[in-house]
Formats: sequence, structure tokens, C-alpha cells
Amino acid sequence: MIRQFSDLAIEPQQYADYRPMFQTSRLNVTHVRIHPGETVPAHTHADEDQVYFVASGTGFVVLDGERTDVSAGSAVLIPLGTEHEITNTGSTPLDYVFFVVFIPARS
Repeated sequence: MIRQFSDLAIEPQQYADYRPMFQTSRLNVTHVRIHPGETVPAHTHADEDQVYFVASGTGFVVLDGERTDVSAGSAVLIPLGTEHEITNTGSTPLDYVFFVVFIPARS
């Protein structure tokens, strides 16, 4: 299956726009565009590992209280149960794609 970015439905939030790309019982791949100066609030997942791949922009992630700067090309591993948030510190959108592996598979 191939999807074009321009065809993805937008699920807007106050701080970011989410564009789901693929979802199965074991996988979720979603593009996120964080608005300048905004933060995806801290949260934890009890049933998934995540990877963020930053495509453009600058910002930082906080993983269990530890802050690390990110920019285009950064990849972030977020293990199951890790509290995390991501903030856009730039004047342009911060675009990233998250990859989720559900543990166990969702039905």
C-alpha cells in the first residue's frame, strides 16, 4: 500500500496536526506537525513502544524527565512505559513521524 502525504486526512489538535498514515493491529505510523512554540503534552503508553523520526524543524524531547535537543534527522526510541513529550522551539513547524508497535497486538 502506498499513500501520498497530500491525501492524508488531518486530525487537528490545538498544538499539532496529526496525519495517520498506516494502522494495523500491531503497527501505527502517523505524521505529526507541531506548531511553532507548542508542545505535545507529556504522556505514557502502557501497551506500545514508539520511535519518532524528526523530518524537519528543531525542538526537544523529554523522556522520563531527561531533556534532549532534536532536529531534522533525529531518531528517538521511546520504550514502553516511558513518560515523554516533544516541543517545537523553532519558528517553523516541527515535522516528525511516529512509529508505534503495539504490545500485544490490538484487535
